Amino acid sequence: LQQRIMAAIPGAAGAIAAALITGEQGAIPEDVNAWMRDSGLAHILSISGLHIGLVAGIVFGGVRGLLALIPPLALRRPIKKWAAVAAFLAISFYTLFAAASPPTLRSWLMTSLVLFAILIDRTALSMRLVAWAAFGILAAWPESLLGPSFQMSFGAVVALIATYEIARDRFAAWRAGAGVVRRAGIALAAICLTTLVAGTASAPFALYHFNRFTAYGLAANFLAIPLTSLWVMPWLVIGVVLMPLGLDGWAWTPMGWGVEGIIAIARRVAGWDGAVALLPEMPVWGLVAVTLGGLWLCLWT
Repeated sequence: LQQRIMAAIPGAAGAIAAALITGEQGAIPEDVNAWMRDSGLAHILSISGLHIGLVAGIVFGGVRGLLALIPPLALRRPIKKWAAVAAFLAISFYTLFAAASPPTLRSWLMTSLVLFAILIDRTALSMRLVAWAAFGILAAWPESLLGPSFQMSFGAVVALIATYEIARDRFAAWRAGAGVVRRAGIALAAICLTTLVAGTASAPFALYHFNRFTAYGLAANFLAIPLTSLWVMPWLVIGVVLMPLGLDGWAWTPMGWGVEGIIAIARRVAGWDGAVALLPEMPVWGLVAVTLGGLWLCLWT
């Protein structure tokens, strides 16, 4: 699969496109890796919540939309639940195929619980969801608690759920009766808020483990995440679906255009003055204090 994609998309864009499906990053040139890292976009290369969530959303929306075109099914059958099952199968295949890491497994567990909640007519976006995912990963790999991947991913997710528990009703009120332009503005505002919260929550763990701070991560993600969500990942799903039929070639080319755009954003932002700050080592008590403070803010609601 990696060879097929890299044959269709030449250069670094092909290596990144393949990494988004297989999780294998060894073919990505070192200078491109440096740009992604220094611009704050390295998380796009690691299959985690962004990718699992987008695949689930694309498959869920696509299957439900297609079934809605058939009136007998749409009116008499639970097509929303059928779409949830299809999305679960898609993310399970994606997770197994990409040699699951802790962020990928965490994302799979959480997204699976959300989809299961649809089957039983419940809402699953809560701190309980994070707790179950953490319990599952720590039961299998307790040593992951001390690694940057576990700490950064769970720190970001806890902060995001706590934030949107507060902001959810306000965003819903803004969307009510809004036109296309206003909805697009609200979506961009949500992306900015998500990037700011996730970046702030994961920054202490990144500082502790890597002694680096990316100053312009918000700007880079503001440009790259919509491109990834609305263009790159949909073509990825289409390409994988069409591959058994031999018709995937036309999907990889537009996906490659989007990946080239992400690389261009990373190169430009990484070249700005002061893009990366190298800092002294953080003491363990500092990380513990920041973690306890963050949990205090997120859990006392």
